Amino acid sequence: MKKNFNIGVIGLGVGERHIESYFKFGCKVKKIFDFDKKKMLLIKKKYPSIEICSSENDIFNDIEINIISIASYDNYHFNQILKGIKNEKNIFVEKPMVLKEAHLSKVFNLLKKNKNIHLYSNFILSESPVFINLKKSILNNDFGKIYSVEADYNYGRLKKITHGWRGKIPYYSVTLGGGIHMVDLISWMVESHIVEVKSYGNKFCTNKSAFKYNDCTVSLLKFANGMIAKISSNFGCVYPHFHKLAIYGTKKTFENDIENIRIFKSKSKNIVKKTKNNYKNYYKGNAIKFFLESIGKQSLRKKLIERVFYSIKVCFAIERSIKNNKTVKINYLK
Repeated sequence: MKKNFNIGVIGLGVGERHIESYFKFGCKVKKIFDFDKKKMLLIKKKYPSIEICSSENDIFNDIEINIISIASYDNYHFNQILKGIKNEKNIFVEKPMVLKEAHLSKVFNLLKKNKNIHLYSNFILSESPVFINLKKSILNNDFGKIYSVEADYNYGRLKKITHGWRGKIPYYSVTLGGGIHMVDLISWMVESHIVEVKSYGNKFCTNKSAFKYNDCTVSLLKFANGMIAKISSNFGCVYPHFHKLAIYGTKKTFENDIENIRIFKSKSKNIVKKTKNNYKNYYKGNAIKFFLESIGKQSLRKKLIERVFYSIKVCFAIERSIKNNKTVKINYLK
């Protein structure tokens, strides 16, 4: 992997973990920006070589910077991506990449014209060894034909949308901000596209707060290969932060609950394997490593960009299905 990347990081919440990862993988974080000057000073104290900026434009205009890491609030992502493309920077952006479908189309068309710019989002679940091995087993036909999947993004951190920045920006979607991880994970795992969704949402858990939007969404999804799935984004749940997953195949069933991973090979209680659930036991910066390794490789660039746009396109279809109370067919960007 190329080591001499110069990085600019915008947003120092989760962005601080970005900084740690870039240094871990041999890059130089040259400049940082956040509206909170105290955050920047704390990072500067920890990493003295980093330059503090008075404006995000100081990062975009620096010709030595190769990569912009965008970890700002969701409503800033679109304009920052546009600046990154204009200034020929590779872009690693926290999800969701954008909040409007029109913005998605614009970014996609700009990337088609600027073929040397790489873009990826922080899809970390596919970096888990548990899920990597599960995908290998699925593709090896160990589970037989996968016909149904259930995936729940149990957030369990309600105060982050009732009191944090998520509840203060003009629009926040639990699907775009959370459920997208499950959309990406399942699509990556079974290697089939979602072609149709029917979704519902409610906001029982935040009905006495200033948060204006659904705090829970549930979707039924139809895949091109005939598989069906249920995905939920459950932000108000009385439950630890957890990604529940059940894979139903004609030969085996995979299940991860809060304590254990189980694989069933029969309809009795006979369990092939039962292990302590350690799916989170991996370095959370590995998505950044994957992104760094992709830079300069055009075939991999295309796959990563398609993956990002595919997942968010599904999430926009979920949002439209809830709004219009209709089944929505998905037309992917080309």
